[in-house]
Amino acid sequence: MGDEWQIDLKIPDIGSMITLFAVSVCSAILSSAEIAYTMMWITSAYVRNGKDFFIDLINAQALTWTAEFVLVAGSLLLMSSLVFLITMVVSLFELNGIAKEDKKTHLRIISGLFAIGLVLLVLALVSAILLRYL
Repeated sequence: MGDEWQIDLKIPDIGSMITLFAVSVCSAILSSAEIAYTMMWITSAYVRNGKDFFIDLINAQALTWTAEFVLVAGSLLLMSSLVFLITMVVSLFELNGIAKEDKKTHLRIISGLFAIGLVLLVLALVSAILLRYL
């Protein structure tokens, strides 16, 4: 008797949709910026050191400071970029699932992936600072 005034609306969860869209856009921006920044490092190191720089990267026994810097900080940045790209793809799939049907979102997984990407980014920046000034 009490349910006669209840209206069943098929409205998706707007808060989750906004959150997933924001995470997706932020992840795309961060990952593309990290890739561009890493490529800028490699290009500037190549311009400064010439062809010998790539030989230093391949030869692990005699790493110069620049090669060490690019290998450590660059690989951490690229790993962070991959995590951000995975976060973007997962959040877009979740956003598509919310838009199509009433599906429970996995915001903890997406938040965890985003946090892992941020931790890797911070580690890359700290390692860059440590390699530069120590």
